[in-house]
Amino acid sequence: MAYVHIKFMLLNRFFYSLSSIAILLSSCMLISACSEPAQPGSKPRASTHLVETANAQYQNISASRTLTGTLQAIREVKIINQTEGLLIELAIYPGDRVKKGQTLARLNDSLLKAEVQKATATLRQASVDLKRLKDLAPRKMASESEVAQAQTRKDIAAAELQLKQTEYQHTQIKAPINGIISERLAEPGDVIPLHSHLLTIIDTSSLKAEIYLSELLLPLIRQNNPVKITIDALAGQQFTGKIKRIFPSIDETTRRGTIEVILSPVPDQARAGQLCRVTIETQNKSRLMIPYDAVRHDKQGEYVYVLHNNQVQRVKISSGLQHKQLIEIIYGLKEQQEVISKGFFGLKDKMKVKKVETTKNDHSLSVTAPQKES
Repeated sequence: MAYVHIKFMLLNRFFYSLSSIAILLSSCMLISACSEPAQPGSKPRASTHLVETANAQYQNISASRTLTGTLQAIREVKIINQTEGLLIELAIYPGDRVKKGQTLARLNDSLLKAEVQKATATLRQASVDLKRLKDLAPRKMASESEVAQAQTRKDIAAAELQLKQTEYQHTQIKAPINGIISERLAEPGDVIPLHSHLLTIIDTSSLKAEIYLSELLLPLIRQNNPVKITIDALAGQQFTGKIKRIFPSIDETTRRGTIEVILSPVPDQARAGQLCRVTIETQNKSRLMIPYDAVRHDKQGEYVYVLHNNQVQRVKISSGLQHKQLIEIIYGLKEQQEVISKGFFGLKDKMKVKKVETTKNDHSLSVTAPQKES
């Protein structure tokens, strides 16, 4: 009996499943029959491409750029000996301040001192001989040729004495400028060959830094324009400098020119080799600006989409200075032309579009605070 009961339950479940499937199929057929049939030859409705736009406008913009550089000594002098010999004195060390004319080092001068004495005696004898012959010449006891030869010997002796005296003076090496010793390359007891580098002096009365500025900004700066210089090692203190020199050439790879700025007077603890940051403010210039996001790029270069009569047109442009969310257009656009600023996904040249009003003033072309350049 139990077996018959179980079999009966299984048959009930099977017929219940078949009934459910039948009801589901009937519902699908009913929905399909009630749906509206598609019209023959009809096309799917195309969606409208929505875009946002902005107008190209001229703005007076003063750009600010902060560039990094390294402080360098404007004047660095290598002390080189003008005569060879044994170094007997060198009491100057790196970091010592020296004054112009101060004795820095001395070479052994005993040999040159003797040569000076010898040259002095030779000149004295040549002078006596010349005087004697000049006294004899009026009495025809000395010829003009003998007098001329005696004069020549005296001149040679005088030149030799001057040469030896100069060499003797070179045994004392003096500072040519005021400054600080930065290098010491010899020690007392060394035999110094001719023209050896002994010391280096740097002039600390002013420091310079070379920075590299975009070619777009070079026409906007002038020699002697003030700049702000910040030295990281001095807790970020800001000092005033000026543009000393604008180099005439531009690097063809980076499109940047070299600017030399000077820091004078030099603040305490400022040293050559320190990192500095130079901030340059350029003069105002009227520039045609559009939102930065409106500029597109591909293998052919830069371009924008211009909106005219609800249709976009691809226009090739050349951009310039970037300022906050704006970018300068050098050529390719005219003032008040309307460019696409949003809605680029799927956008193609000559496509019909619909402009929507910008709910948020994301692309305002009002002049904002200058942007720093890294």
